[in-house]
Amino acid sequence: MHICFFFCTFVGFYFLSLSQLLFTMKKMRCTYIFLLTFLVMMVACQKQDTALCELDYLIEGRYAIHAHHQNDLDSLCRMPMEQLNDRDRFELYGQIFDRYRAFNIDSQLVYADKRLALSRSIDDAFYREAAQMNMSEVMMRLGMYHDAIQYLDSSSAKGVIDVLYPYYYNLRRTLYGLMADFAISEAQQTSYLSLKRLYTDSLMQVQEPGSFYQEVVHADGLCAEGQYTEALELLSRYESQHSISADQQAISAITKAQIYHKLGMTDQEKEQLIISACSDMQAAIREYISLRELALLLYHSGDIDNAYRYMRCAIEDAKAGCARGRTIELGMLYPIIESAYQRHEQVRHRLLIGFMSSIVLVAALLAVFLLYNARQRRRLASLNKQLQVTYSELKESDQIKAMYVGRYMEMSSLLIDRFDSWRKALNQQFKNNEIAKVQQELASHHFTQEQLATFYRNFDEAFLNIFPNFINDVKQLLVDGTEFRIKSGEQLNTDLRVLCCIRLGITDSAKIASFLRYSLSTIFNARTRMRNLAKGDRDSFEKKVAML
Repeated sequence: MHICFFFCTFVGFYFLSLSQLLFTMKKMRCTYIFLLTFLVMMVACQKQDTALCELDYLIEGRYAIHAHHQNDLDSLCRMPMEQLNDRDRFELYGQIFDRYRAFNIDSQLVYADKRLALSRSIDDAFYREAAQMNMSEVMMRLGMYHDAIQYLDSSSAKGVIDVLYPYYYNLRRTLYGLMADFAISEAQQTSYLSLKRLYTDSLMQVQEPGSFYQEVVHADGLCAEGQYTEALELLSRYESQHSISADQQAISAITKAQIYHKLGMTDQEKEQLIISACSDMQAAIREYISLRELALLLYHSGDIDNAYRYMRCAIEDAKAGCARGRTIELGMLYPIIESAYQRHEQVRHRLLIGFMSSIVLVAALLAVFLLYNARQRRRLASLNKQLQVTYSELKESDQIKAMYVGRYMEMSSLLIDRFDSWRKALNQQFKNNEIAKVQQELASHHFTQEQLATFYRNFDEAFLNIFPNFINDVKQLLVDGTEFRIKSGEQLNTDLRVLCCIRLGITDSAKIASFLRYSLSTIFNARTRMRNLAKGDRDSFEKKVAML
């Protein structure tokens, strides 16, 4: 519908703008033709794919159809035969014979034998000839063409009843057509085909005018004369004017498919074969041609999977229907398709192995990448942690530097002021000729002790501003109950100041003694005293202090 709309729009636009766009359209004509052809091909492919899906559905469900058909036959077979006279029983056997046609040849043969035996007790040429023609039909389906001809000759020895002529001529026509297919020489084939045409013409004369089978036979005769188009028109016209059954649809479609095959129209042939195969499945037919021909067509077109499945289905149905002749035909074709299918499966298996190998390889590479990525992430996390520690240390170091630089500048300025005041006082005493006082002031340590106390007070205050929890943290490293004796007016004692130096990274005892203005023995004793009070490993005590 969308394609029709597109086409109509295009045509309308073309006619409305012909004078302005004639030159452009000439250039683009090939492009439009290609696009339209492509769209038509896509629609045709989609239609065939849908038909194949329907056929697959019917193939999967054919066992239920066969079971239903068999149940109907069993109901007929269970009818009380002893209550019927010979003629009614002959008719009932005929119904069962017809229902077994193309469904189970062995069962059909059983009822053909019953009809033949029963016809001998009925003194009527019609029953005798009909029974012999039934036997001929079964022999023909079994591939026993010589016996089939003998039964036909016997049925026509004293002439044929008028009502049986269509059946008789159709058997002759079909028989000689089959014999032509299996002729071992060209001369034999020509002879059999000539006989087939002869009986086709005879069949045309006795068929009911305007009937479906007359139209099919007429189309077959036209094909024999090479008039394929006329044959297609004949069948299409009849189907458009009449309603036909599933088995008639199968016959019409297979006839059309054979005509399209002669014309080399593969897509149309495939479409008609699918229709015929679907009709065969719906009519519970086991001995058919359409599905086999469709399998061969698909095989030659490269669709090996469907060709293999359909050929297997045809063989299974032929065996189930005891169609020995058809089984032999299929047995000659099946190995070719099966071999191609096995090669196709091997290629597919190799591709699957290659694909799976690629997946495994990719998975392995991905696993390696993930492991490497995880390792790198752990490494980056560790580096990030180290950077954070380093950043904290640098930040702490900057704080310490800033604090001590400020304190250093403050103390330096204070000392300068004090020394300047002390110098002025000494100078004034010297001017006043108070030499004894000057000598006494210079000999005294009061000024030095005062400045040292100021240094300790500033050191303690600066350190505890940076590390306010230092004293408590140190107590956590010492045995329980440890207390520090701190002089009044001070914040730290000698032991704590030594530990403060260690926390600031000054670990050499001589440097600590010089910095704090303590003797070396005092520093040594303080460090020993603190280690003796430490919890756990004493040798690692100072390392723990350095990390507080």
